[in-house]
Amino acid sequence: MSTKTAAIACRAPKKKFNTFAVVCRVILISLVLIWIYPVLFSLQTSFKTLEEFFANIWAMPHSLGVDNFVKAFTQGHIGEYFINSIIIAAVSLVSIEVISVMAAYSLARLRIPHTGVIIMLCFAIQLLPTETIIIPLYMMMSRLGMLGVKYLPIIIAYVGWSIPGTTIILKNFFDTIPKELLEAARIDGSGEIRNLFKIVLPLMKGALATCIVMNFTFVWGELMWAKTATITTVSGLPLTVGLMNFKGEFGTNWPLLCAAICMIVIPLYLVFLFLQKYFVSSLTAGSVKG
Repeated sequence: MSTKTAAIACRAPKKKFNTFAVVCRVILISLVLIWIYPVLFSLQTSFKTLEEFFANIWAMPHSLGVDNFVKAFTQGHIGEYFINSIIIAAVSLVSIEVISVMAAYSLARLRIPHTGVIIMLCFAIQLLPTETIIIPLYMMMSRLGMLGVKYLPIIIAYVGWSIPGTTIILKNFFDTIPKELLEAARIDGSGEIRNLFKIVLPLMKGALATCIVMNFTFVWGELMWAKTATITTVSGLPLTVGLMNFKGEFGTNWPLLCAAICMIVIPLYLVFLFLQKYFVSSLTAGSVKG
């Protein structure tokens, strides 16, 4: 090493060991493992037979058969519950997105009286625990005769619970769109509905994807109200309620139950996989200026 190189190396600052960064990484990795392990355990157990499961619940399966998935789909009626959940989720999401988009655009770009009060009410509804609404909602729907109608009580509740939060999120994104853009369109003779669908919505893909992922996760995995609303019927049961039928009176077929759980979890990952580009972009929007 030359004298000049040695002098430069001596003057170069040494990187300090950042204990805080290492601790944060360890905590984050631990949390990821805690969240992922139950899914991996269910996937591993779903390929086992009942005898293999009770012999050693931690051991790997001897073969990767799909018998449990076939039995769960046919004998366990997961196929029927799956269709019910798809119908409930599709109708709920379309209703939530359409109503929330209209409400958010009106609050953000039209001269609606007392807009601040309406937003505060939406926040108040979001802060209200869902459990406090279930009993009054059940009594109201029972008196109206809605509980006997297939899918209707579940969809109405999901739409009503999700609209306030979705409206708040979309309104915040509508506020970021330049007013000059809409004013120029109005001068050219474009109406508010055309402005919404031709100008605003193409710029809102990230916000819409965020709301779709959040609402789909809630609708697909909600149990308490779905169980309460279908307590007097056996038709129109979603996956979360139907999954409880896998638990027998004297025992549970755990490999069959885990296969059903995997079939429920997979759609959540697929939705996020296809929408993750818009979801991540909406989360990072506005974080960098310039």
